[in-house]
Amino acid sequence: MTGTAALTAALTLTAGLAATADAAPGGYGTLALSHLRNTAVSGIDANRVAADAAAIRDCASYDCEIVLRFTDGCGAVAQGADGTFGWATGASQEEAEQNAVAGLGQSAPPFPDLGSAQPVAAHVVTSACTKNAQ
Repeated sequence: MTGTAALTAALTLTAGLAATADAAPGGYGTLALSHLRNTAVSGIDANRVAADAAAIRDCASYDCEIVLRFTDGCGAVAQGADGTFGWATGASQEEAEQNAVAGLGQSAPPFPDLGSAQPVAAHVVTSACTKNAQ
C-alpha cells in the first residue's frame, strides 16, 4: 500500500468510527412500577444496566417490574381513575406525558366511589428524560 493509500484508508476508518460514536445513545431511561405500593419510579443513566438498577432500587418493593425502557428521549407512567396504569415515550417530557394519558383514555373510579362516577382522564404518576432529550 502506498503512503497516500494508507493515509486515505486511515482517514476513512477514523471517519467511520467517529460516525459510529456519534450514533451511540447518549442516555438510557427505565421506568419501574409497583402495583402493591401503587407507585412508579424512574432511573436515568448513561448505561442501560445502571438505569434498570436505579429504577428497581428506588421502587423499593418486591413486586417492582420494569415496564418501559427508552433511549435518548422521555418516558412517562400514567394512572387512570380505575387504577390501571399505562406508559409511553416521547421526544419531550410533555409529549411522553400526553401519550401516556391518551393511551389510557378516560375511566371511572371503581364502585363504590364517594365522588363522581363520571369518567375522567388519567393523571401522570411519574415521568423522566435522558439528558439529551429535546
